[in-house]
Amino acid sequence: MSIIELLLISFGVSIDAFAVSTGGSLCKPFLPRRIQALNAAFFFGIFQFIMPVIGFFLAHLAMDLVRCVDHYVAFALLAFVGGKMVYEGIFGDDEAVSCKTDSDFFAVKNMFLPAIATSLDAMAVGAGFAFSSRPLWLPAISMGVITGIVSAFGVLLGSKLRDLVPQKYLTISGGIAIIAIGAKILITDLFS
Repeated sequence: MSIIELLLISFGVSIDAFAVSTGGSLCKPFLPRRIQALNAAFFFGIFQFIMPVIGFFLAHLAMDLVRCVDHYVAFALLAFVGGKMVYEGIFGDDEAVSCKTDSDFFAVKNMFLPAIATSLDAMAVGAGFAFSSRPLWLPAISMGVITGIVSAFGVLLGSKLRDLVPQKYLTISGGIAIIAIGAKILITDLFS
């Protein structure tokens, strides 16, 4: 896997966490911004590392059953995840994350569900790696680190970045990158 593919996948799966971090930072802060940024980086980064590992090992359990169609499965998983991101970017709600809460959006008790929800696409990517016989650990680490960095960045930039680049365009771009990686896997396996 080239460094460009690694970065495209890592940034692609980090877009949801970035969007949630950016939207969440628009809510009234109860915690200092640095603590919010650290919490977002930790939770989103850890889950973006763990979920592809889970997807990879679950896919390995079923590998012998689907070895002859593995490149189709990898493409389908990545196309589904990327397509969902593109669809949400085009047709999704542009409203900011709801701020009707008694505690900070980035409080530890509030971070588990957003971290799981934004990392489901990374689990599908991990399964795609298993089906295409690609290595796991470096991409999983890269996804976790890059997601942590961009999540903290999203919190710190908050409304300023939202004014410059609407979240829907970031989501669409991430989805297109993931679909492109899936297409490359399919084409490479079909013609090798």
